[in-house]
Amino acid sequence: MKNKHFISSSKLITILIIILVTAGILIFPQEVLTSSKKGIQLWFNTLFPSLFPFMVATYLLIELGVVHFIGIIFEPVMGPIFNVPGEGAFPWIMGLISGYPMGAKISSDLRSKGKISQIEAQRLVSFTNNSGPLFILGAVSAGMLSKPEIGVFLLIVHYLSSLTVGILFSFYKREKSIKRKKYKNIIKKSLNQLLIIQKTNSKKIGLILKESILNSMETIVQIGGFVIVFSVISQLLELSSLLNLSTKLLKPFFNTIGLNPNLISSLVLGIIEITNGISRISLNSSTICQELALVSFLIAFGGISVLMQTITVISSSDINILVYSYSKLIQGLIAFIYSILLYPQFVKITSYSQSVFKTVSDSFTNNLWFKIGPYFCASICILFIIININIFQSNKN
Repeated sequence: MKNKHFISSSKLITILIIILVTAGILIFPQEVLTSSKKGIQLWFNTLFPSLFPFMVATYLLIELGVVHFIGIIFEPVMGPIFNVPGEGAFPWIMGLISGYPMGAKISSDLRSKGKISQIEAQRLVSFTNNSGPLFILGAVSAGMLSKPEIGVFLLIVHYLSSLTVGILFSFYKREKSIKRKKYKNIIKKSLNQLLIIQKTNSKKIGLILKESILNSMETIVQIGGFVIVFSVISQLLELSSLLNLSTKLLKPFFNTIGLNPNLISSLVLGIIEITNGISRISLNSSTICQELALVSFLIAFGGISVLMQTITVISSSDINILVYSYSKLIQGLIAFIYSILLYPQFVKITSYSQSVFKTVSDSFTNNLWFKIGPYFCASICILFIIININIFQSNKN
C-alpha cells in the first residue's frame, strides 16, 4: 500500500510540474521562444557536429570487433584499477575525448551486446561519462568564464574526479566480481580475437553502417529534445519567483560553509542546465576559487539535463539509473573539493612558470643565437633540399 501511495504521489508531482511549465509557456511565449532557439542553436551548432560522428564511429568499432581488440590490450590496466574488463578502456577514453553522453552510450552498447556484465556496466558508467575537453577548454573557460588560462586546471580537476570515482566504484559489489583471464601474449591474442570476430560476423559493412547511422540519429535527436526542454525550464525559473525562494532557503547553508550566497541562483540553474548555470556564475562578483569550485561541481555532475540525456542512452540496458545518479553526485562533490585544494597550488605553479618563461625568453631575445639562429636553420634546410635534389638526379641518370 505504501508503495502504491508513493507512486501516485510521484505521478501527481510530475503532473503538477507539467501544468506549471505549460502555464509558464502560455504566460511568457516570447521568452520561451528565445530560450528554445538558444537550445536549438546549442544542439545544432555544438552537440550534433561533435557527437554524431563519434556515435557512428563507435557503433562501427563495436560491431567490427575493434573494441574487443582494445579490451584485451588494456585488460592488465582496467582490471586491477577499476575492476572492469579491458573493453572499459574504450568508453572511458571516448568519454574523455568527446564528452557527455558518449561514455554512457558506449557502456550501454557494450552491455546490450553482452560484452560486459550488469555489475561491470554499472561500475563502468559511473566514471566513463564525462565532459569533453572541447567543452571545458572552449565553451566554459574561453567562452563563458572568459579565462582561457584556467581551462587546463578545470580539465585536470575533472579528470582526477573521474579517476577517483572509478577507483571508488571498483568496490561496488566486489564480491560478485568475475575472475579475469590472464593473457601471456596480449598483442597476439588481441589480433587473433579480432580475426575471429571478423570471420564470425555475417553482417555486411553496408548494413552495419546503416544501423550505426539510424541508431546514432535516434540518440542525437533525443538529446536535442532534452537540451531544448531544459533551456525552456531554466528560462521559466529565472522569470518566476522560485529562484529567489531557493536563494532564501539555501542562504544559511552557504553562509555556514563560507560560500557567497550570490552564487545560489547560479548553482540552482546549473543543476538544471549546466551551460546556463556556468554563464551566470561568471557574472557574479565572487572569488575565483569559489567560482571554479562550483563550476567544477557542475561540470562533473552534469546537471539534470545531461542526466536525462544519459538516461535516454542507457534505458535500453539494465544499468541502474539511481546508482549512476549517485555516482555523478559523488564526482561533483569530489571535483568541488579538489578544486578548492588544488587551486592555490595551481596559482603558485603557473606564476612560477610565467616568471621562468619570461626570464628564459628575455635571455633568448638578448642572445646572439636568437638573432642569427633562424637564418642559420633556413640555410641548413635549403642546403639539405639541394643535396637531395642532386642525389635524386644522379640516381635517375
